[in-house]
Amino acid sequence: MTNRNSALPSKPIDYALEAALADLIWIVKGRFVEAADTIANMDVGQLRPSKARSLWPAYQVDNVGGHHPGYGINGSNVQYRPSSITISRAEEVMYGWLLDYVDGDDARRLLGQWAACQATPRLAGSFRAFCKKSGLSRSTAERRVDGAFKAVAAAILKNAQSLQGPSWSRVMPMMPNSRIDPGKMATVTRWMAPDAKPRHIPEMLEPLRGEAA
Repeated sequence: MTNRNSALPSKPIDYALEAALADLIWIVKGRFVEAADTIANMDVGQLRPSKARSLWPAYQVDNVGGHHPGYGINGSNVQYRPSSITISRAEEVMYGWLLDYVDGDDARRLLGQWAACQATPRLAGSFRAFCKKSGLSRSTAERRVDGAFKAVAAAILKNAQSLQGPSWSRVMPMMPNSRIDPGKMATVTRWMAPDAKPRHIPEMLEPLRGEAA
């Protein structure tokens, strides 16, 4: 007779934790795409250390950004210039998450390539084409990418790091298949440190100096 208990998981599933992790994975993906977009629209030669920079695809940018390179002014496009906050977020991804939470340079380069293909397809090409050119099975490559993103999200969750989301208005057009609601994502704070002050939730921010409370 089959023991029914043998079919049950040995450890109860924490559904709240799994839900938090699933939400966090999408934010991590958005941050990687934003980082690739940021790198493509700034002088990457000034970024250090070179080891982290080498993990992203190298290409020459000539007034070309991601899916929407600039803002229309009188019918013309102005090149997108990342803000200092956006650059800081990209540096956190490049010098922190990529090096600390992704195991091995091959996996890091794969994540860098995936992010570049999402953010700047006209420069980096499609991820499908990259896999074909590299002799990789696309399904295997995507499983490795998903596994790496899950590892990054799990590390952030375990360390209770405060987390700032990407600029969703810019990132969402680069992630057409994400099927996420940025409005709902902005309310997810359960992995943040107790003293975190997320910029995307105004009511949780402390007033600026000289500003009425």
